[in-house]
Amino acid sequence: MTPSEGPARGAPKPILLFLRMCPVWVFVDEVRHFVESFCACAGVSPERESQLALATHELMQNAITHSTSACIELRLAIDAGRDAVEVSLTNDCSPGAPEALRSRLAALQAEPPLASYLHTMAADPRARGGLGLARVRYEAQLELDVTTEAGRLTVKAFGQLNPPPLAAATGASHG
Repeated sequence: MTPSEGPARGAPKPILLFLRMCPVWVFVDEVRHFVESFCACAGVSPERESQLALATHELMQNAITHSTSACIELRLAIDAGRDAVEVSLTNDCSPGAPEALRSRLAALQAEPPLASYLHTMAADPRARGGLGLARVRYEAQLELDVTTEAGRLTVKAFGQLNPPPLAAATGASHG
């Protein structure tokens, strides 16, 4: 369940952050730091703060690289009552971009997050694409979805607010 589905009865309301900005590279690192601080103020664990900041950073880089508009929109929803979190970036896009992104995402989602991350990392860097999305799926432990409406593309990264530790999620053991 995503935070956008609303709070459960009696549960705390989601904490929301909305930013609208010109797609300027200088903002990427600053917004990443801001999201990390925002998450700390919202009571998110330090490890999850870093993961959500990473997801924001990767989605912003993609939005800036592929945007055809003067602005991009960031939305972060933290819903402790539902143990859910969502980071989404919306921007205008060229006509073929949504289909290309859906195709890349389908290829990533055909494998477990770690496997698709490792395959993407092993690809020739000149031909490699989708590394940021693979990082969001594996390192940030978030699933991805793409929607379009009226020529605007939204990429959503969503999952648990408190996922199991990454080592446990991959089956790694510490002996």
